[in-house]
Amino acid sequence: MTINAKILSLYSVATLGTAIAGATAAQAQADEQQETKALPRLEVQWEGIDIRLTAGAAAQGAVFDDDDPATDSPDAKVDLFARLNAQWTSPGGIILGVNAEQNSRRRASEVLEAGEIYGFAASDYGRVEVGLQDGPADTLAFAAPLVALGQVRGEFSRYAGTQALLRALDTQDAFKVIYLSPPVGGLRGGVSYSPKVRRNAVAVDSRDRIEVNDAFEFGVQYQQPVGDWILGASGGYATGDADPVTTRADLNSWSVGAEARRGPLRIGAAYVDRGDSNRLDRGFDQWEVNGGVGWVTPEWGAAGSVALTRASDRENRLIGVGGFYQLHPNIQIRADIVSIREERFLISTDSGIATVVEVLFTI
Repeated sequence: MTINAKILSLYSVATLGTAIAGATAAQAQADEQQETKALPRLEVQWEGIDIRLTAGAAAQGAVFDDDDPATDSPDAKVDLFARLNAQWTSPGGIILGVNAEQNSRRRASEVLEAGEIYGFAASDYGRVEVGLQDGPADTLAFAAPLVALGQVRGEFSRYAGTQALLRALDTQDAFKVIYLSPPVGGLRGGVSYSPKVRRNAVAVDSRDRIEVNDAFEFGVQYQQPVGDWILGASGGYATGDADPVTTRADLNSWSVGAEARRGPLRIGAAYVDRGDSNRLDRGFDQWEVNGGVGWVTPEWGAAGSVALTRASDRENRLIGVGGFYQLHPNIQIRADIVSIREERFLISTDSGIATVVEVLFTI
């Protein structure tokens, strides 16, 4: 990283801290004078039917340097999103519904992640989902806690760097059928089936496509209270057959994780094994360890996370800190600072720092 880039990044961090501190003090003073009221919720409730619409916009800016002359600094993006949830509760307690989410562009973090639409049915016997949705290898897995922009698996990767795996390499939002069991003695499991997983399907070179058939995901999660703590462990596995035309390896990835919570405190870690899953090259054997700690309340939250990812020819190290502050019931300011180090053995080592700031408005 150049000296000028370092100075620019450090200056952006200092400016970010000053802005958050100033906004926090101003908001605290305003709260003392009068209670801030949220905008009315967009919802309808009638004879067992509940419909809720969430919509908004996020304005994001970043300053970064990743030793790559092809990338520019600074940069900015704007996201628009909408989320619709509708459900009906029968007299017998069975819940039927649909959830739809859409975004103007694919976000890197878990917050506001969109492109999902699925129907669901839930009862005392578990929950069934059908449609575009994440599978249980992702949703039931514990890992480093993520807050707001996601830290090591966050928005910085839209500008520079490679995200942490965090959990098993899975089928993401491909069409699938999912069953999630109810918790029994703290134990919960899930399985999903995707007939086809397609990414970059229009690529002229078939090797650039991701085409996986008959993909399954399995997930298990166990949680128990121990004194003032809630302790948990998880496991996830994803498998599927790569289309021979892509010449890629089959999907075969797994992870194990653990989490501890006490009030707003969150501590989590995971080990991920990707192997050669869906890779063009064989013998890649990628694995990752990640961990972190977070503190989350309704008004503010912060987290720090670390991930070390290693394969046969490379090593990536990510260190991220960030959080959010509720300026208003409908407005959040969110920020992350992520240190990046990407080493290609015997070739090159790239390092840098990304600072991302976002203002989120929702209704």
